[in-house]
Amino acid sequence: MVTDKALEHARLAIEMFNEGLGFVEKNDIVQSSEKLYKAVEEGIKALAIARGLDEAREAMEKGRWTVSLLDKAARKLGDVVERAWEAGYFLHVNGFHEIRIDMDDVKYRVPIIEALMREVEKLLK
Repeated sequence: MVTDKALEHARLAIEMFNEGLGFVEKNDIVQSSEKLYKAVEEGIKALAIARGLDEAREAMEKGRWTVSLLDKAARKLGDVVERAWEAGYFLHVNGFHEIRIDMDDVKYRVPIIEALMREVEKLLK
């Protein structure tokens, strides 16, 4: 069921994705990596809530999402989501925290994350 909370996360996912693309155009590895990661994170939350996953319920009970909950939810949500999670987390660690990748590494992962955004957009229709 698509709840207001799921829609809120879906809108934020799309917003973060678009911001991330803007930073890719500006050749900003750090900011593009983090915005694209946030897009994935919010997309997983949106889909997990909409599909009533146990991880979404647990996150609501705890009052926050953890990396473990996001990882488990991504696996349950299928290949497109799992691949986007792996790509987003790679960017988060290697592009935002460690700053040890180049823009080609970021650009390579954009289509993988974009596939998740197409799934998220379906919630908004």
